[in-house]
Amino acid sequence: MVIHWTSQAIKSLEDIYHFYLPETGRTKALAIVSELREATKYLLIFPEMGAIEYVEGKPTAYRYLVKNHCKIYYAVQATCIQIAFVWDTRRNPRHLSRYLKQ
Repeated sequence: MVIHWTSQAIKSLEDIYHFYLPETGRTKALAIVSELREATKYLLIFPEMGAIEYVEGKPTAYRYLVKNHCKIYYAVQATCIQIAFVWDTRRNPRHLSRYLKQ
């Protein structure tokens, strides 16, 4: 099994990097993104470790891991673990439903 990052997940990481860059500098912003990527390696050992996300009381296709202020949303496929997107939990939660319904 392998971990596959979708284009949306990569864009999420880029957004997080650019959010932290002005306040923390390049080194710390890269470290934050690296920590998020590193947290997903444990999914190769135990793919079901993340909690199931529920919307309006119904389960979605996504599970998530929490790292710092972020939730890393993923789906377990037959041949890979697909990282769908990374959500900074300090954002408006109403916008999250748009991502969960994809």
